Amino acid sequence: MIPTIIAAIVLLLLINIINRMGDKFFSIKDCKIGKFKIIFFIIAAIVFYLIATGKTHWITGLFVVLIPIIKKIFIFLRYIPILQRFNSYYKSRKGFSKSNKISKREAAEILGVNENATKEEIIFAHKKAMQKHHPDKGGSKYMAAKINSAKDKLLS
Repeated sequence: MIPTIIAAIVLLLLINIINRMGDKFFSIKDCKIGKFKIIFFIIAAIVFYLIATGKTHWITGLFVVLIPIIKKIFIFLRYIPILQRFNSYYKSRKGFSKSNKISKREAAEILGVNENATKEEIIFAHKKAMQKHHPDKGGSKYMAAKINSAKDKLLS
């Protein structure tokens, strides 16, 4: 009972100090710093209350449980750059499946023809490139999609 009363008195004193210094805390220049200090005082008051009443065992238990989890988080944080590179690579490959994503010049370079090539030249270059890069013949789906989108762009 006595620790609870002491904690309540300390909490009231902290609130009084914050109210007296409120103008300083909430000035336009230091607005974020003031709010941070108020949050810190409130957390400190709660922790002080828990210490005074002897109920800090759950805080200790929480930190003990979080230690292995925090270690694992740092291990996963190591792999974030790799995941970002994989994600950007996947997005760049996905973009070639539609014919309107590339320019006419890029499409002509992919098929190895002139931008003003005839329909027959484009179809011949497409067949030749597909024979070389078809997924059933050991090529990749990415290259096949790129070649198809180039043909569609040049024929449109």
